[in-house]
Amino acid sequence: MTSGRIFTVTIAAAGLTAIAMLPRPAHGAQGTLVGIVTGPGGSGLSGATVTAISETGAPPFRVVTGEGGEFRFAGIAAGRYEVEGRLDGFFPSTATDVVVATGRPTRVVIGLSQATFSDTMDVSSSSSRDALEAAEIRESTARDLGEALSAKPDVWQIRKGGIANDVVIRGYQQDDITVLIDGARVEGACPNRMDPPTFHVDLSEVDRAEVMTATGRMAAQGGLGGLVSVVTKKPETGLHTGASLMAGSWSAINPATTVSYGADNFAVLGGLSFRSSDPYEDGSGNSLIEMANYTAEAEGEKAYGVGTGWARLYFMPGDRHELQLSYARQNADDVLYPGLMMDAAYDDTNRLVLGWLYTPAVRGLRSLRATVYGSSVDHWMVDTLRATSAGAPRGWSMGTKATTEVVGGTVEARLGEFILGIEGYSRGWNAWTEMAGMNYMRQFSIPDVTMDVYGASARWNHGFSDSTRLEIAGRIDEYTSAADPDLANTNLYFAYHDVADTAQSGTMPSLSVGLSLTPNPGLTISASLSRAVRFPDPRELFFGLKKMGADWVGNPTLEPPKANSASIDVTWSTGGAMLRATAWADWIDDHIIVYSQDRLNTAPGVMNTRAMSYANIQAEIVGASAEFSAAVSSRLFFSGSLSYVRGTQDPIAELGITSTNLAEIPPMDARLAARWQNTKYFFEAEGLAAGPQDHVDEDLNEVDTPSWAILNLKAGVRWRDWRLQLVVGNVFGRTYRLHNSYLRNPYRSGFEVFEPGRNAALTLGWNM
Repeated sequence: MTSGRIFTVTIAAAGLTAIAMLPRPAHGAQGTLVGIVTGPGGSGLSGATVTAISETGAPPFRVVTGEGGEFRFAGIAAGRYEVEGRLDGFFPSTATDVVVATGRPTRVVIGLSQATFSDTMDVSSSSSRDALEAAEIRESTARDLGEALSAKPDVWQIRKGGIANDVVIRGYQQDDITVLIDGARVEGACPNRMDPPTFHVDLSEVDRAEVMTATGRMAAQGGLGGLVSVVTKKPETGLHTGASLMAGSWSAINPATTVSYGADNFAVLGGLSFRSSDPYEDGSGNSLIEMANYTAEAEGEKAYGVGTGWARLYFMPGDRHELQLSYARQNADDVLYPGLMMDAAYDDTNRLVLGWLYTPAVRGLRSLRATVYGSSVDHWMVDTLRATSAGAPRGWSMGTKATTEVVGGTVEARLGEFILGIEGYSRGWNAWTEMAGMNYMRQFSIPDVTMDVYGASARWNHGFSDSTRLEIAGRIDEYTSAADPDLANTNLYFAYHDVADTAQSGTMPSLSVGLSLTPNPGLTISASLSRAVRFPDPRELFFGLKKMGADWVGNPTLEPPKANSASIDVTWSTGGAMLRATAWADWIDDHIIVYSQDRLNTAPGVMNTRAMSYANIQAEIVGASAEFSAAVSSRLFFSGSLSYVRGTQDPIAELGITSTNLAEIPPMDARLAARWQNTKYFFEAEGLAAGPQDHVDEDLNEVDTPSWAILNLKAGVRWRDWRLQLVVGNVFGRTYRLHNSYLRNPYRSGFEVFEPGRNAALTLGWNM
């Protein structure tokens, strides 16, 4: 039986089993109550308990919301009810005087507000699918945030090892996506993206993560493809403690604990987490490192070990003033990356954020918010465990030490319907590389580059009526990027690009217009047009590394990429069900891609005739997605999604760029899940599938990706303050891999990193 048939049969069987387990409705006059529980930004909240209390004094009815926050009380007695929604971390909310009658279902929306202090930065999305909540993270088998986010429509991951997965949003990736953690920028230090920004926050630390496209492009500089805004956990009122222990296949383990205390004007929170695992095996039983170029000594190594600690302090020094200070430290040791040619011996991160919120009692100014932050990453990668290190004098044949620091801040004021903001940050990035083949001569591959960015933004959101809303947003940003001329290898720049520049600067505007129509309470139609800009990063501009066969060099002549975008979004909800469809098209001027560049000039010390470098190109990304979630009964839920994206580019013959396909564009994928749950137990069967990807960039030796389909099973129980959960992933042990490119950077090994085979994880949690 094929994977697709197994997937279909299993989902159908799970649904029929769940239906058979449903209780029989009571006799008498009956009605149906349906609705949705939403968070502060309008996102549906899964796992919320909804209680319907009858004015007759009859025993209350309780259900739990599904994936999109939907719920359904089927076959309850007609009458008048109070309907209450509750979820950990949110204030409970009650809808009163709800009348349930026979015939057409009664619909109610329950909005929950945060039972904590305010977020550091206000970039909330109004999309019901853009938020990944803590409840979803707890049920995920993901080992990092990038992997967890890939469960959302239009979001994919790129895997290089057992952890630290990079994110792809609507075909955009790397520097085309801005990542903020509590409003702070945390950049990776590794030039090969071993440590993408989403790696530098532990899953146990995350309260929610929002993926924003059109809105995110204006909320922070650099979000050409959108913004990932991560909000970490905040203390609640009173004393709260929580602990969890996950143990799973391949000796995976993740103990975590959080303690918080909150009073009227003071609150504090602290947490610890540790993640570790052996190299996993694919569906064929091959180890993650078995087919790569690892030595025999590497067989006993862990795939990763990551420890994280964090603390957060809130203080209200006076009426309408709120201060918060947070700090996080992450140490990652001996992380294996078979998709690259080196591994991370260590990757240490610090993140410090100070925020102030003022809500004055004056007309016009609704709030004033300021954030100041600093972050640093110290990274050492080396090939000690690879066959390439055999016989090397130092025990390794190549190693790179990289550090990066970001210091910045934002100020944001809400003035009636306007949000005005200023933003500024400075990033320093330095990396040197040594290789045995060049007698360990130190090369400053990233020559101590400083990138300064300053900008101002404005957003205007106006409701012309209850059904029509217009948002216009714009920003203007200025940047300067400069390398240390004493460290930069200007001979490489001259040899391959006929320049010797070590600095670049510019000023660029961005603009978006969005219109939202709600012709009836269950239908919303949104459309947007935007033009967003990002600036070339230090690696793309000033990287310089001589190596055997082909060099790797930045391009100081790069222009900032500009994305001209159009999108339309339709959301329909009724009767405890939600359906959403989105389509978009992006025309990108000066998109930055990797390509192979011929040497143009003879320069001292430059012996190779070709180098991997970066070029501007005209590109187009189009796509569409659809998702649904439905409460078909009080306890049975179905949900699913479908995503498609296509990326093309205009060839440039004089540069040897002949492919019309953008590299690393994911194939169509789909998800379908059936879930049975009550207030104590849940069971879920989830099928995931992806089509083949044959639209590949042959200039970069990218190869086709075959289609695949897998089944995941989840079950859990809650008893008082305890919860127990079992997840079995890839039940049938399929051997498959995600889309990936072989020359996104010159240090890519070419090894095909397959996904984990059949695996299980058991989690025991306690909260008080």
